[in-house]
Amino acid sequence: MAFVDATGLQIKTIEEILEELSTQQKAEIDSTLNTAPDEPIGELNGIFAAQCREFWEVLQVAYNGFNPDAAEGFLLEKLSALTGTLREGATKSTVELTCDIDAATTIIAGTHFAHVVGDPDNRWTPVADYTAAGGGAQPVDFEAEFAGAVIANAATITVIATPVTGWNTCTNAADATIGKEIDNDAELRQRREEELRATGSATLDAIRADVLADEDVLQVSVFENTSDIVDASGLPPKSIEVVVYDGNPPVLSNSEIAQLIFDTKAAGIRAFGLESGVATDSVGAFHTIHFSRPTERQVWIELFISIDISTGYAGAAALKASLVELNTSDLLQGRDVIAARLGEVAMSYDGVFDLYSPPQLGFAAFPVTIVNLSIGPREIARLDTGRIVINEQVIPIP
Repeated sequence: MAFVDATGLQIKTIEEILEELSTQQKAEIDSTLNTAPDEPIGELNGIFAAQCREFWEVLQVAYNGFNPDAAEGFLLEKLSALTGTLREGATKSTVELTCDIDAATTIIAGTHFAHVVGDPDNRWTPVADYTAAGGGAQPVDFEAEFAGAVIANAATITVIATPVTGWNTCTNAADATIGKEIDNDAELRQRREEELRATGSATLDAIRADVLADEDVLQVSVFENTSDIVDASGLPPKSIEVVVYDGNPPVLSNSEIAQLIFDTKAAGIRAFGLESGVATDSVGAFHTIHFSRPTERQVWIELFISIDISTGYAGAAALKASLVELNTSDLLQGRDVIAARLGEVAMSYDGVFDLYSPPQLGFAAFPVTIVNLSIGPREIARLDTGRIVINEQVIPIP
């Protein structure tokens, strides 16, 4: 029978259900009854046990409905909604295309598309209708056709999928800024906890959680100086500094970020930073709020890999894209660039047999160091496929 102990609800296994069925049948029908798995009664018991196990699993799901650490799917959504946290939907990847356009030509959002060379399903359209004021090469903001983590490496969006008279060429100088998939359960749990910590308080975690709750904010760090003197980083006495990363180029205006900070910081505490915006309080008064954006450190990488083409190596371009994904997982604000981590990504890639020389890293082209790159607490490292060189050495096939 199911019961609850200190670890939660304990439900029956199929083996326990089978044992109970067999015991009860022998007690009430015939003690010599053959209930072996390969006998007719045993086979029927197996069918009954599987169905009974499903009932227990439904009971387990219902039991976990109000346990934020165990609830899943729609039950987790309902639980999170009780405290105002909703599952965030997917967002679209964005990129700046350099388009050669004749004067007065219009590219229509959602109608006109370009796609990645060799991948006609990876399509991109202007964020908004764009009409060229003059002719020639000009930057136009594009977004992926579909929401989610759509990847486009530098110099790959070069095919005009829907020809438009006057739209001559296009290309992307840098990698696309990758969108996000719809929240999975783990992400929803984490955001719920962060928002609960933020409620009714002005702690550093609360400020960080409130600012990070904006879907356009990617990363946030908060520093404080509680002393009566300027600290070693230059932070004034009794002040905070909120460092916000909202992409490059920034998605939010300075005043939008200022409002996010003003709405959660404690009264009387100075907001310090290299940038500033204007926030409005509940009676309409204006307040100048300072904050910072992290300094981006562009990183160059050169890898030296031995490849086994017989095991499905997908090519250097795909490997570069895998390395750039570290921007969203490893290379957070203040995180160093770890040479061994780059090698680990390469070695986990299909077809890569070995690294015949250590990875080389640097903050400029033609990197020469093989040690980790140090990133300051107010800096963020950025990888781009255009700054990655893959040297391939094919190993002989036996």
